Amino acid sequence: PEEDINKQYSLEELMAKGEQVYNTSCVACHQPTGAGLPPAFPSLIGSPIVTGEVSAHIDMVVNGSKKNPAMAPFGAQLSKTDIAAVITYERNAWGNNTGDLVQPADVAAASAK
Repeated sequence: PEEDINKQYSLEELMAKGEQVYNTSCVACHQPTGAGLPPAFPSLIGSPIVTGEVSAHIDMVVNGSKKNPAMAPFGAQLSKTDIAAVITYERNAWGNNTGDLVQPADVAAASAK
């Protein structure tokens, strides 16, 4: 089915989907606990990217890291819905209780810049 980037998901929906995406695409480097394997794979717990500006977090997942080549870009591999879900998950798991919900339209808007 074609992705509907204008669909608004609940926190519960985003967290469930985000956990699936995380466990498929992120867990090998950032670990099930989010603690990572520093210094190559930083912890996501209290991370300035994960708890800071949403736009910087979207940019990191979509485009990868300019400072750490180990963080690959996922913009071509994951749908905007998957990216929105995994970012929401990371921002609300492991004590990162930001309360932020990232929707597919947010990822589309950031990707268009």
